[in-house]
Amino acid sequence: MDSRGAVLAKAIGAMAVVIAVGCAQPIRPRLALPEQHSIVRDQLVVHSDFPLPPHHRLLEELTARRVDLSQQLLLPVSDEPIHVFVFQRADELDAFVRLRHPSLPRRRAFFLETDTQLRVYAQWGDRVAEDLRHEVTHGYLHSVVPCLPIWLDEGLAEYYEVPRGRGGLNSTHVEALAARLAKGDWRPDLSRLEALPQETDMTQDDYAESWAWAHFLLATRPARQEMLRDYLRELRLRGSAPPLSLTLRRAGGSPEAELMDHIRRLTGQSR
Repeated sequence: MDSRGAVLAKAIGAMAVVIAVGCAQPIRPRLALPEQHSIVRDQLVVHSDFPLPPHHRLLEELTARRVDLSQQLLLPVSDEPIHVFVFQRADELDAFVRLRHPSLPRRRAFFLETDTQLRVYAQWGDRVAEDLRHEVTHGYLHSVVPCLPIWLDEGLAEYYEVPRGRGGLNSTHVEALAARLAKGDWRPDLSRLEALPQETDMTQDDYAESWAWAHFLLATRPARQEMLRDYLRELRLRGSAPPLSLTLRRAGGSPEAELMDHIRRLTGQSR
């Protein structure tokens, strides 16, 4: 090989190294909101950088869920937009949240409320349906009920994250609580949940018990469902209401023991 050929070979080799190194670099996650495409479905404004069918069955379910909440909880329907930002990849969502909301924990989806806007951030992954049902429920509730206590906010979101037609039966929570009942190391305490600060990081046990109380109120006796409706009505109209634990005790019986029996009955249905 002459000198010119040797130089050319070295140059080609160097280019190959550059290309190989470049291909090995990870794709930089986006740090802006996905807003290339938008779909408006009643109260929901769904933003993404990839096309979604306007009548996707998940969007249909989320739209119908708004009616479910209104009818079951006797809440008015709001026209305040809920902006849902769907990220195509998990690393994009994670990078965006780390930049814009560094205090938030690492999660697949978030609901955020400001003085002027209701927002949901989620990644279009394997559990996007569950995640969006949960977070959009927060949006629907916050658009009509101020000062919602965190236990009820999360309890209702855990109830409505279950697909329609299942009566809010969250099998994961049933199994976890039933296991703790069998070991004898759990007794429900609604007063404890009511005392949780609004900015607290709830544990999985807190989420499970909050769901259990929501399901107990909505799925057992009509009088208990009416208690919940009255409580939400007071919050909506006055911004505050007597604790639900107090209302339950005044109605008689032992709400904690009845909730434990309720979980035991649900165990068979969950399986």
